[in-house]
Amino acid sequence: MRKIIYFDEGSATDILLMEHGGQISSIDEKKGTVSLKGEAVGEVSAGASTGFLTIVKAAFNAKVSANVSHSRDTLATKTVTNTILTDFVNLKEKLVEKKTIEILEGYKVTALKDSFAFMKMYAPYMKIFREGSEAIEELKDLDLQNVDEILTAAKGYYEMVAFKNQKEVVLRFNINAFKNAYMLTDLPKMNLTFVAIEVGDCNKEDLIMQNELSGDSPSVDSLKVSAIMGNNQVPQNGTITKLKLYDVILAGIGEIQNED
Repeated sequence: MRKIIYFDEGSATDILLMEHGGQISSIDEKKGTVSLKGEAVGEVSAGASTGFLTIVKAAFNAKVSANVSHSRDTLATKTVTNTILTDFVNLKEKLVEKKTIEILEGYKVTALKDSFAFMKMYAPYMKIFREGSEAIEELKDLDLQNVDEILTAAKGYYEMVAFKNQKEVVLRFNINAFKNAYMLTDLPKMNLTFVAIEVGDCNKEDLIMQNELSGDSPSVDSLKVSAIMGNNQVPQNGTITKLKLYDVILAGIGEIQNED
């Protein structure tokens, strides 16, 4: 990839751990050891040893001051992240073959109006309007001054619809996984390649805030699709189409190439 704009390090780490023998079963920060299924990382066989496993152990051995260790911009933190990313990319073909992940290319993404993703994208800008402004008349019942803070505390993943020709899927993004100051608002403008895991399915209507909060799956008869989603229409057969739901692990510009 020429530029990475999103990497869900936690999800990638889980995949790598499963590929290398399972979850971390114990961590001893004093001794600087990490165990996989009861075996210390330093004792794992050579065939299972990778840069990822080595760097995990090194991360716990590193002695850095408290104020530095909590910084996401430290060299140690970046080294761990880059190692996880490199190992994940190098396993790409194997993971695709096993159908653990899928690579989605040529998709454009958008946030449905009245969805949590739509609100999260534009909530920070709402504070610039004066109370009573016509621009935010429809949102007068919301606490606009605190809506962004509330969303941050209440929801970690945000769903956006991705479309390619006549095909649509739903992509879910970890709001804390964006890189280099990119945000949800940047996604619709970019030509991105996504690495994602299929986790389920949903209706587009499920993404509307009112429906998500109520926990109901709206029917065709009760839902005013035209009012919520503009030109999107209910299928002729009277059913609501289920879309595949993916958790995005990696997103960036250009093809994904293995690192030497």
